Amino acid sequence: MKAASFFSGIGGIDLGLEKAGVEVAFQCEILKFGRQVLNRHWRNVPFQEDITKITGKDVPEVEIFAGGFPCQDLSLANQGKRKGLEGARSGLFFKYAELIQEKRPRWVFIENVPGLLNSAKGGDFHVVLTTLDELGYGVAWRVLDAKFFGTPQRRRRTYIVASLGTIGAAEVLFECGTNPVADCQSNRARNFLASGNDESLPESNVFSIQHAGIGRKASAGPQGKGYRNDGETYTLDSRGSADAVCKTDAPFGVRAASGLPEGLDSNRWRAIGNAGCVPVIEWIAKRIVKMDKKYYPEHYIKERAGCCSSR
Repeated sequence: MKAASFFSGIGGIDLGLEKAGVEVAFQCEILKFGRQVLNRHWRNVPFQEDITKITGKDVPEVEIFAGGFPCQDLSLANQGKRKGLEGARSGLFFKYAELIQEKRPRWVFIENVPGLLNSAKGGDFHVVLTTLDELGYGVAWRVLDAKFFGTPQRRRRTYIVASLGTIGAAEVLFECGTNPVADCQSNRARNFLASGNDESLPESNVFSIQHAGIGRKASAGPQGKGYRNDGETYTLDSRGSADAVCKTDAPFGVRAASGLPEGLDSNRWRAIGNAGCVPVIEWIAKRIVKMDKKYYPEHYIKERAGCCSSR
């Protein structure tokens, strides 16, 4: 399967797709730092900078559209300033929807912050779901946390999967039966939410400290900024403020910097803060590949027939 990546950032979603066996056939990213990273790792992939200037003719034929449209106008980190889908950045969802309507990929994948669910008192999420539904897609959504997929970081995100003309999206995001969950805020033993993700990083001892929390209690700040030594870190901040790194077994005031120039280090943290969690994306993408064979078997029958006739 092939995918077109939008709002690609530094390629977190793209890497997750590739780990699931999906070929990234197109990328779009407007920020310079992200473009530099993408060019280094996907040098030969067709690329566009500005999604507002793209038409369907610019995007190759693919089975999957993947992207997390900008979250700044939706994020709870901007309490009191959220413009929702009316904002210039998060409003780029509508351009994404235009391209979906024009190209009609079998699968659509969207990642965004949990704030998408309650922005405009739920009105923005209603718009997203209604738009995909009117385009003929069955839609499913779920909030997943990266800490249950083997990473020592809390990162809750809303994941939306849509399947053209089928209910396959629901089978992608939800498994039959019950799933184990952690019975406390942090669990070094790691009860995993996702089957197949058995390799955790519970012994990792390098974590981030956000500037707003340095020298304060771990519970400081409305966004839970601060230092934790219970096996995980708070969500990395895309605003670049989480640029202090320390080892948990070192005195609290001792910090080890990355050694990179301040400007570059800030760009790195901002990019990582905006990036998708690769293990979560990989888990979802593998299930998309599996359900694609179930819900769109005619494509695989034709492909096999073509291979046989060529012999």
